[in-house]
Amino acid sequence: MTNVVLSLPARKARYIAAFPATITPKTQPNQANIERQQAIENALSAALYFIRLPHTESGLKAATGRAIRAASMLKQACAESTTSGRA
Repeated sequence: MTNVVLSLPARKARYIAAFPATITPKTQPNQANIERQQAIENALSAALYFIRLPHTESGLKAATGRAIRAASMLKQACAESTTSGRA
């Protein structure tokens, strides 16, 4: 019977060398990006909430307003990422 011995630290070191960290200080999300994402998600969530209510004119207007707000925030985020060279 033979015993197989694996050197785990060496294997881990090879793995780390093959796949270096992809998150650098330049790609880490900053607080403004996180807040923008939360605002977009909240607007979309609110639009879905109003859509799920019984269909009334005021509910549809509220859902439309939230969806338009989310779309404008997405458009602004896309424009800023394109002008900053991250796209």
